[in-house]
Amino acid sequence: MCGIAGVWRKDRPVQAEELQGMLGALIHRGPDDEGRFVERNLGLGMRRLSIMDVAHGQQPYFSEDRQIIAVFNGEIYNYPELQARVTAAGHQLNSHADGEVLVHLYEEFGADFVHQISGMFAIALWDRRRQQLILTRDRVGQKPLYVWETPERWAFASEIKAFLALPEFEPVVDPHLLPAYLAHRFVPAPHTLLKNVTKLRPGEIVVMHRDGRRQRRLYWEPRLVEPQSSQDMTYWVDRLDGLLSDVVTSHLASDVPLGIFLSGGLDSSVLAAMAAQKMDNPIEAWSASFRDNYPGYDEFAWAEKVAGSVGVPLHRVEVDMAISPERVRELAYVLDEPMGDPTVLPLDGVARTAADKETVMISGEGADEIFAGYAGYGEAQSLRRVRQIPSWIRRLWARQGWPGAGAMSRAEIPISERYRGVGYTFSPDEQASLLQAEWARSDRPGAVAEYWKESGHLSDLQAMQGFDVKWFLPDDVLLKADRIGMHYNLEIRVPYCDHDVVDLALAIPLSLRRGRGTDKRVLREVARRHLPDTVVNRPKKGFPTPLTSLLGGKLSEISWDTLLGEPATNRQWFKKAYVEDLLSRVGPDHPNAARQVYSLLMLELWVQELVENGPTQVRQHQDRYYGAPTSPI
Repeated sequence: MCGIAGVWRKDRPVQAEELQGMLGALIHRGPDDEGRFVERNLGLGMRRLSIMDVAHGQQPYFSEDRQIIAVFNGEIYNYPELQARVTAAGHQLNSHADGEVLVHLYEEFGADFVHQISGMFAIALWDRRRQQLILTRDRVGQKPLYVWETPERWAFASEIKAFLALPEFEPVVDPHLLPAYLAHRFVPAPHTLLKNVTKLRPGEIVVMHRDGRRQRRLYWEPRLVEPQSSQDMTYWVDRLDGLLSDVVTSHLASDVPLGIFLSGGLDSSVLAAMAAQKMDNPIEAWSASFRDNYPGYDEFAWAEKVAGSVGVPLHRVEVDMAISPERVRELAYVLDEPMGDPTVLPLDGVARTAADKETVMISGEGADEIFAGYAGYGEAQSLRRVRQIPSWIRRLWARQGWPGAGAMSRAEIPISERYRGVGYTFSPDEQASLLQAEWARSDRPGAVAEYWKESGHLSDLQAMQGFDVKWFLPDDVLLKADRIGMHYNLEIRVPYCDHDVVDLALAIPLSLRRGRGTDKRVLREVARRHLPDTVVNRPKKGFPTPLTSLLGGKLSEISWDTLLGEPATNRQWFKKAYVEDLLSRVGPDHPNAARQVYSLLMLELWVQELVENGPTQVRQHQDRYYGAPTSPI
């Protein structure tokens, strides 16, 4: 696992100090090693967290004739097969590191080499002969890759903060994208909240030519087609059980200590059971726990039941001890993008503790999106039944306010207008009340708007899952896993986000995804083969965070001071009276207020910590690891 960065200039050579500064900003992603390649107007670099072939596998990787150079962040799970393939084709390998196959795959397949890879990755590859730079990102978006582009230069990095080391880079917020953040609690790819900074979409490949031409295409997208299958439940359970078993096996490959996050819920429990069956020594599990002063939020007892049933040692981490105003402020910088997802708070606590002993962690993230686990997906099926009622009766029912009037009203609104993802935070009306008039506009930028235009042929459930797999999963769920894990030199692996698992899950007939009062039906039946019924039948809980209590307690002062302080009010993005009223409503009677306040808090802290104070923090990183620079960077 690594952090990668690079610069391609049109007007002058790249200086070694520029690349060094970018890598210094990414030191947390790879404390074990550093590699650089600089050739006239191009520079490529990486920081390494050694996972496979710890003693070897230094980057950049070179082809035998040194005409192909690559830097890489991630893990390639089918690397044994690929090593055998490139060796059979006559290529020489100098290590057992998984990434060394990349340059040779490119020699064999050109830009289509990415189709051969199974794993999580962000790759930058330089073809000296053709004078072209290739960037690509894994299919589901487990590993990030950002691009800063101007007429004179093109830079890329695993995190935005690396650009802060470049002398010309000035982070400027684009308020026109505030509605997108407010709606989703993240900014959907390819956009970011900074001008001239974009991120590659999952499954995207970009080829940049010497003359400035750019070719961008998606080499993979989730298959959103109406499943046509007469196969019964047993068929799908057999297929998923076998595939998931193979994927878990590949994800357990490591030359360093490996553990698992275990919540006691269905998703992580299935992985723990499978991992325990496959490892010679027991895999150690780590579980987040809230103390008794947050009643209803502690799930450690369930994690204990699972750990006992599958035979794995379990560590309890009281994560609320790590939540503080100071840590929340730090997280705004660590996350690199504004993110209003409160589950980052317990994840941060358990990852910090696990990192003292482990270098790799298995996580159950992704199962809810691909197997239709969220409660909101259930409404899609309920409304399908409601729509069987004649429309004039539905409208009358809604006008009269009879029981179920809300469902009758929602059934009248197409899913393309109603749905904004699992992270849905501020409605369009709420955005209009919060934002200053000049920034109030559509909350669906670019590719998101195009997706909803083209989704009319999909069922509501498919359309909802499609959006969440394309955006919520990579731009929220996987982003926080990447940033938190890398901050603690911890590689987090996500078996459910293997693209073959995603393809299989999205091919399951709709009637077998949810129904009979049960979510994730196929995965749940797989679980019955590995876990006790008490765990399998447990209702979904999620990753609970006592946000209302936190914002009304230890995070109250930082919320009020930050959102009503001069820096925030002077930006004139939001109406102060609305923000003040929202802060005053935080409490058990208004549960959504806490989510909205937290989203605004993380936005403002991100502006302060990364946009305004980020350059100073990057210089401190650089000075700490390289010594004070001899010339300005």
